[in-house]
Amino acid sequence: MTDFSTAFKGSRCVVFGGTGFLGSHVVDALAGCGSSVTAFDLREPGQARDGVVAVVGDATDDDAVRSCIAGADHIFAFAAGSGSVRSLAQPLSDLRTSCQMQLVLLEAVRVVAPGASVVFPGSRLEYGKARVLPMAEDHPMAGTSPYAIHKITCDAYHRFYAETYGLRTVVLRIANPYGSHISGDPARAGTGIVNAFVDQAIAGGTISLYGGGEQLRDLVFVDDVVRAALLASVTDRAWGRAFNIGSGCGVSLRSVAEAVVAEVGSGAIDVEAPWPADAAAVETGDFYFDVGLAREVLGWVPETGLREGIRALVQGSAGE
Repeated sequence: MTDFSTAFKGSRCVVFGGTGFLGSHVVDALAGCGSSVTAFDLREPGQARDGVVAVVGDATDDDAVRSCIAGADHIFAFAAGSGSVRSLAQPLSDLRTSCQMQLVLLEAVRVVAPGASVVFPGSRLEYGKARVLPMAEDHPMAGTSPYAIHKITCDAYHRFYAETYGLRTVVLRIANPYGSHISGDPARAGTGIVNAFVDQAIAGGTISLYGGGEQLRDLVFVDDVVRAALLASVTDRAWGRAFNIGSGCGVSLRSVAEAVVAEVGSGAIDVEAPWPADAAAVETGDFYFDVGLAREVLGWVPETGLREGIRALVQGSAGE
């Protein structure tokens, strides 16, 4: 088992998207390991964190990015695009916040920080509709939205820069993540379907399930994602490769909604909600991952079960 306090203590780390859902958790974990952390984002963090320097900037600004990463040991490229549904309406904006952003970063790493590791969070949406389950890393790529197609392209950029220039890049194709909210920010908008279910239940609202909620998803707790990111950044066998990061199990959205309502003790479920046109356009159907490669190379396995994760999320939400 990797001792993160030893692996990261005294290192200089940069987290792009450091105030976002996944990025903020990566920042907290690195700071807890004794790293000197720079959190780069378009907005100020909701609260100051010990050992963390906040930099407000645009990750497509070449000069700003180069200045920020010079001398870095580990880089986490967690600044995100707009999401699959929104990308249908704003494909050019998503192109900028996905492909352009990653090319700017990779070129900057090549020039000013070629020895740094770079971890990029890809997405299960890169695979599109499942041809076989569970999905392994060699499953064909067939994204159903501009967001997914841009993720595929960024995935390829990172592996190209590893093969061509010897950069230490790693891609994590992440399933549906969920977990505690963004540090210092009461809003959890955009942090995943389980988080949305919890918010709706706590508010006494109704969770709308399209198609009856029978579609299967692979849900992975945020702490497990962060652990995978840290492992990937210090595992030399991982560099230049891509890994599925998920629970390895498929669970219906209806069963998730029922577990949330039971844990919260309020809320209702609508299993007859009609599909919105935009959501239907990007729906991929059932999916869950084969996570064997991450177990073999990274020594990573998911540790938090769904009910345990939902309980932790609900308890954390109640304490806000």
